[in-house]
Order: sequence, then C-alpha cells, then structure tokens
Amino acid sequence: MKNKILVLGAGPIIVGQACEFDYSGTQACKTLREENYNVILLNSNPATIMTDYEIANSIYIEQINLFNIINIIIKEKPNFILPTMGGQTSLNCILEFINSGFPFPIENILGINKKTLINAESRYFFNNLIKKIGLKCPDSIIIKKNNIKNIKFIEFPCIIRPSFTLGGLGSGIAYNKNQFLKIFKNAFSFSNEITIDKSIIGWKEYEMELLIDKYNNIIVICCIENIDPVGIHTGDSITITPSQTLSDKEYQNIRDCSFIILKSIGLKGGGANIQFAVNPVNGDIIIIELNPRISRSSALASKATGYPIAKIFTKLSIGYNLINLLNDITYKNLNASFEPLIDYIVIKIPKFNFEKFKNIDYLNTMMKSIGEIMSLGGSFQESFLKSIFSIVENNNILSFLKNKYYLNYKFKIIKKILKPSSKRIFYILDSFRLNFNIKTIFSLSKIDPWFLFYIKEIIDYEKSFFKIIKLDNIIYKKIDSCCNEFVCPTSYLYSSNNYFNEIRFSINKKILIIGSGPNRIGQSIEFDYCCAKASKFIKKLGLDSILINCNPETVSTDYDISSQLIFDPVNKFYINNIIKYLNPILIIPQLGGQTSLNYLKKIKKNNYLAINNFINKICSSRDKFNKLLKKIKITTIKNFFAKNINDIIFFSNVLKKPLILRPSSIIGGNNIRIIFNNILLIDYIHARIKNNFFIFIEKFLENSKEFDIDLIVIQGKILFFFIIEHIESAGIHSGDSMAIYPVFSICKIIIKKIKYFLSLICYKLKISGIVNFQICYKKKIYIIECNPRASRTIPFVSKSSKYPILYNYLSIFLGYNYVYKKPFNNFYFLKESIFSLSKLKISKLSPEMKSTGEIMSIGLTLQECFIKSQKYLKKIIFLNIKKIFFCIKYLNRVKKIKTNSKIKKILFDVHISSYVSKKKRGCCILSNYLKSLPNLASFTTYPMIKLFFSSLNKNYFIIRKINNI
Repeated sequence: MKNKILVLGAGPIIVGQACEFDYSGTQACKTLREENYNVILLNSNPATIMTDYEIANSIYIEQINLFNIINIIIKEKPNFILPTMGGQTSLNCILEFINSGFPFPIENILGINKKTLINAESRYFFNNLIKKIGLKCPDSIIIKKNNIKNIKFIEFPCIIRPSFTLGGLGSGIAYNKNQFLKIFKNAFSFSNEITIDKSIIGWKEYEMELLIDKYNNIIVICCIENIDPVGIHTGDSITITPSQTLSDKEYQNIRDCSFIILKSIGLKGGGANIQFAVNPVNGDIIIIELNPRISRSSALASKATGYPIAKIFTKLSIGYNLINLLNDITYKNLNASFEPLIDYIVIKIPKFNFEKFKNIDYLNTMMKSIGEIMSLGGSFQESFLKSIFSIVENNNILSFLKNKYYLNYKFKIIKKILKPSSKRIFYILDSFRLNFNIKTIFSLSKIDPWFLFYIKEIIDYEKSFFKIIKLDNIIYKKIDSCCNEFVCPTSYLYSSNNYFNEIRFSINKKILIIGSGPNRIGQSIEFDYCCAKASKFIKKLGLDSILINCNPETVSTDYDISSQLIFDPVNKFYINNIIKYLNPILIIPQLGGQTSLNYLKKIKKNNYLAINNFINKICSSRDKFNKLLKKIKITTIKNFFAKNINDIIFFSNVLKKPLILRPSSIIGGNNIRIIFNNILLIDYIHARIKNNFFIFIEKFLENSKEFDIDLIVIQGKILFFFIIEHIESAGIHSGDSMAIYPVFSICKIIIKKIKYFLSLICYKLKISGIVNFQICYKKKIYIIECNPRASRTIPFVSKSSKYPILYNYLSIFLGYNYVYKKPFNNFYFLKESIFSLSKLKISKLSPEMKSTGEIMSIGLTLQECFIKSQKYLKKIIFLNIKKIFFCIKYLNRVKKIKTNSKIKKILFDVHISSYVSKKKRGCCILSNYLKSLPNLASFTTYPMIKLFFSSLNKNYFIIRKINNI
C-alpha cells in the first residue's frame, strides 16, 4: 500500500503570499507522486494549477484550518503531513494543529518541527537563539500582549514587527511618537507578540537561500542582494543575484553565519531563507529573520539559477540526503549537493497597483507589491534594461521629464528619491538625465554607488543602448546552473547580445504560447493555469511548446513545463525575435490575458495566429462592437462614443444618470466608473484629462443580473457553453463579485435565448477558439462585452464542470478529436473574492477590480457554499432580502446578533424576507424564515445585501449591495 501524505497549500492569493507558493506546492505534489506517494492536497484556491485534477490523487478545495485538517486526517488517514510549501498560512495552521493535542505522530510532520517553528517565528526565541550562538540581531524590545510594560525611552526611528505574520503584515517604521503609537496598536491586532527594533535603515540587505538534509549537509542556492536598502520589504525591493557589492570576506562570513544558525535552530531535512543586514560603513552583520520553509524568494532563486529548490526540498523532507540526489537540469551529470554557479545577472523588479487604491505610494516594511518580473542578461546594464522593458511592457525607458519645467522638477525629484515609492527607480533615471551626480543620489536613496554608477552609464549612453537593443544580433543563452561546466539538455533560455547562440533547434513543429507577464490585479495566476495546461498538452501531442514569459512566480515558467522556455519581456520586439529564430506553425495569444492579446495590434500577419486580428479589433473597441450588435439586431444599451471632454459632458446630459464610462482594451476594469451625479463626472474628467484615448458612455442598468459565459467555438459554431451567475448585480467587476455555477435564478428558456444571441455574434465574426462574454439581464438580454481569449473564470469552470476546456480548445486548432461530455453534477460551486484589506485600502467595490485572489467552496445547496466561503473570511455575514434601513453608524453599535429563528446562530437568509425588526439594548434582532435551496432550474430572486468586516478596522464595513444599488 502506498504511503499517504497530506500537503497543505497556501490558500488564496493575497499581498505577501502570492502564486510563488502555488508553484512550490505544485512541484512538491509532482515530486511526491514520482516517489510513489498517494498525495492528498488541501487548498482553497481554484485559480491555481495546484488544485487541478492531474496534480494530486485527492484534492480538498476547502479552507486551510485546524477543523479541516483534523477531518481530512480522520477520513484519509495520511501517514505524513508536509506543511512547508504553503507559506505562513500553512505554518501557522500546523503550529495550531501541534498545540491542539490531536493524536498524530509529531515526527511525521515533515520539513519542520515545533522547536524550529517556535525558534524561527517567535521574535523572542529567535533573538535569544542568535545571541546564544554569538551572533548579532538588531537591538530590540520584545513585548507580549498580556504583558505590556511602560516603555520609558525609544530611540526614533524604530521598526515595529509582529511575530507569526507574512509579508511584513502589521509592521512599520516609526519616526515620531504619534506614528509609533499608531503602528504599535495596529501590530497587536495581528499578533500577540511584537518586537521594537532599533533602526538599521540604510544598511545593505541580503537573503541567503539554503537547503539542509537530515545529516546536516548544507548548501547555498544563491545570495540575493536588495538594491534598495533596509527599510523596504524584500518583496517590494529591486533585487539582484548573484550579489554584486559583497566582498569575498563578507560573503564567506554571511555563509558561515547561515550554517551556524541553520544547525542551531534544529531544522532537519528541508530549507530556509535567512535575511541579513550589512553596515556599509564598517561591515557589521546583523541577522534580521529566518523563514524555515519555502519562501517567496525560493521561486525567484529557482528560476534564476535553474536549481529545482522545491523538488529537492521535498525529497530532503521525506528522508533523502543531498549527496545521493541528482540535479535534473544537468541531466544526472551533477548531484544536488553542488551549489549553483551562474555566469549572468538576474534582476527582479516588483509590480504595483497603487492606482486602484487609496493608499499613498509609499514603501516600508509592509509588503504592498502585487507581482514581480525577473530579467536575465550577460551584464548589469543588459539585465536592468530588460527588467524595465518587462515592467513598462515596451522597449522604452519610462521618463517623467516630458512637459516639465526644469527648475521646479529638479526640486520635486529630490523629494521623490528621498521617499521610497514604486516609481523611485524611474525618478533616479530622470535625475541622471538632469545631471545629478552619484554622490547626491546615494545620499538621498542609500542605494549602493556600484549600482548607481551603472544606472548612470545607461543614461549617459542611452541612444547607443537603444541601437544595440534594436540590432539583429540578439541570440539565446542557456540557463544550466553550472556555468556550462556540464552538459545541460534543458531548453531554459534568455536573449542576450552575446555572439554565441545556445538555442536548440529541433525538426518538430512548434507552437508559441505568449505568457501574461507579471501578476497584477485583473490578470493573475488564472492565465498561468491556462498557459501551463496548454504547454503540457502540446508536449503530449508530440509537438514543441515554446513559452515566452517574464514572471518568476508561476508554474508555467518552470524548466520542465515547456519544450523551450524563453525568459524575456513580453513585448513585440522579443516575441518577433522568437518567431524569426524558431518559425512556429501557430502562435497562441489567447491564453495570456489582455497583455498577450494586445500583441495582435502590433503585427500585420494573421496566417499563423490562433485568433484573427480583425476579430480582436472589433471586440476590443466598444464602438465597433456595438455597431456589430445593431447590425445583427441584438438589443444594446443606450450609448455614445466620446472623443474628447466636450463629448463626455454633452452625452452625459443626453443620457440620464446613472452612467457608466469605460475606455477600450483594458485590464481589470481600469478607469471604469459609474457616474451618479455631476460631481463624480467632473472628478472623472479631471482624472482623465491627461489621457487622450476615447471614452465609451452608456446607460447603467441598475438592479440587473450579470452573467459570465465561457464558450468553445469552431468557425462561429458554439460547441461548449458554460454560464456563471454573479450574486451581485451589475456594477461590480466580475473579478470582485461572488459567482455561482451552475446558474440558479433564470429559467432554461432565458438560457436558450442567451445562447442564441451569442451564437449569432460568433457566427458573424467567424470566431474559432475560446471566448468569454459578459451579459446583463433585466427583462431583456444585453451583451456587455466580448473577450476573444481565455478568461479569469476558466480554471473555476474547469474544476466545477470537470470538463477539460483547454485540452478541447487546442484539439480544435490542431485537428484532433475533442471530448464531448455534457457537464452535470449535483453540486453548487461558489467563487468568492479575497481582498488584501490590511495592506490595500478599499472604500467600496466598483467596476474597477480590486481583489487579489479568490477561494472556492462546494456544497449541495447555496447555503452550504455561503457558509464555507464566509468561514474563511472569519467575519460576520448578513445576507438579507428587503431594503436595509439601518446605516453604518448603527451597525457599529451592534455587538450581538439575536434571531427568532430555530437556528440560534444564523448567519444568512437567502430566500424569504429578513430585516431588522427591533433595536433593544444594543442587540440586533433578525426576524426571518430560512429555506434550503434545492438544485432547481429556476429560483425566485429578490434583492440581497451582503455586509462584512474588513481586516483593517473592526469598526469598518464594506458594503456589497446586491440587486439594490
């Protein structure tokens, strides 16, 4: 009988814990199955390939908590638990499990033990351990919640850090007493223990990625240097590997310290990430923290060196040692105990979405980035330029100098460099254009002069560099993790200006998949799922799959997913270069979201594309798409196309408010606004006055239902049809809305009408492939938009219907038979959006997407789905029917909930009227009837309102109005 092993995932994507843990977990599951283990997976994220049916033997798409772990152990009886692949969420959960006293052998929890966990995660024990072994950590005061002492003297600035948190949650830098009290109070809402560290802001920061086996053999995978100094979270900092400004003596000192710490902390069979700070003046070394698990930087280190960290980590956890293991990337020519050595420069730059939130663009010890890109080059300048191109998504270096008055901008730029922000690196580039010297920039930013020298050199020879980039001498170099010392058959490549081409040519027919670039709100791990599945299927068919992407966090950029992985910026120049070298028979831009689809507009040839550029132009332009709808006599919402501000003002007066204003070809609902009055209209015009692109104005349908529909179409004929219903009414972005599959509130006749209208559009456009429609229904059917690409909901629909959507999509193009199976099951599937409210401030939900991730819940009834999803949020939920006539201030005073229902602790009511009947002694009394919802074809709908607490403030509510705006 196979040994069973329970693997804990990371749950939904949030700021600080993104898809790099899904990458690690996926690699761990694959490795365990290769080792003949029966893998049981617990994860609540439907968007990741980790919860795909091909990854594990048994998959539980449930919340990662103590209750579910115990239930799974009772049911499945696993022999082992692996909790080190799921980030801080699974580590905190396994600590709670150990403390619960459940009868499970502690030695069978792999990769971690209680002693290591406490020593590493508790600031108190970690600081004591570091001092005991004769090393230094920052001078600090450790305070516990139940033992808060009077703090008589604190030297400012100081850094406040809670224990057992992820992504710097609750931490901050205090420069005065008022800031200190605010951060101090907030930190205790995330942990019972906090540390107040003496400031080491401005020191150089380094990370060491290490692996250790049960015999205490230790290797260093790589040393990552933060270009930004201490004071900015490593996830928000620009980083580089190998480290450039460490002397050999300093590096060896850090290496020795890492080994001592790892042996002292009690870790056996696993790995860790250790963060160091080095004083640039005298070389003093301070240990900041240790993470005894696969960390955020592990994915970056894996992709940077080619060393499969998660795979080797998993094998060490189940008892292997480093000496006996082989490194796959060198094709068994090298064992895993050899430390990677690279002959190129790797730079990581984070991706931010501050424009969607009310947060001030200011970076500190709390992580705020949404995603990241990685670039590889033969020199610092080459890698740095490619990283800039990856972020801005074209071959230009962003500049804010245009139309700026020289003297005023010179003073402004000093403030911008002094204050860490997401755009600081671009202001530094501008400062060199304005002839600032390196010494001045160093004094403002504390970025090491070594980096500033080469950045200045780029600006000094800006025109020359552009000439070099645009020449035809771009070739491809191979990543082999050992500087070409051994034969490496793996086709993991990056472009360079070198003279020796290492690309491997094959006689197989090739298909190019364009990836989605860095994660961002509106375009995230769902498209990685699509790219990875497609690449895998193409390889199964005996064809070569080529993938271009620059995102180090994802499964699709793993070395063994594609036949040839090219790690380059996703833009026209680099894509055309691949086409020139490899001449693919088919290019698929439909699986990488709007980023890859935008590539179509920049080319003229269509013969080898999976989608026609003509179709893309019609679907991306609201004006052209509405003309098409009128031509085929489908009802459209009243609309106008505004080309300037005067048009916006005129048409907004012609149409009665509320209105919805939206640009074309956008990601995640960027700059879409609902206008209820003239004040909001003026604000929108003021915000958009600098941009000259056209705005589409249409009447906003209040209280209308919204649906997401995914189709597989061949030559305009619909083969497969999947319809998802939004719980909220139109007006909230589909990525932020709760969604149910299958639909529950419309009858079969309406569904047939919807399918008929969509078939007319598909037939007229002669679409082939995968298409997503968004529609509204309010007495009539209205088509909102058409996206001729894979949508955000594809993974959710695939897992809900158990239907291989992507495999069938590719089969259509390649001439293979496809699977025709009518999806049917007895379950409801609910998708709930997750908001990183503790880090990104949200005042209300709107047509502009703000959620960072999602969870999925499964139940026989809608109520069961709701209960499961809301338990994850750990908030009080009200789902009510009639208009709510109490305000937020009233709710703030409500401390207890009482009900006259038979179920004493009721959380929701979906069917019959439910409303506040009395206010008595600070209690809110709900009168209601509760009915279960069977799986019927139709369901009577009423307006619903959902209220839930935000993590930011217990007295603060976000209101999601459903069907009653």
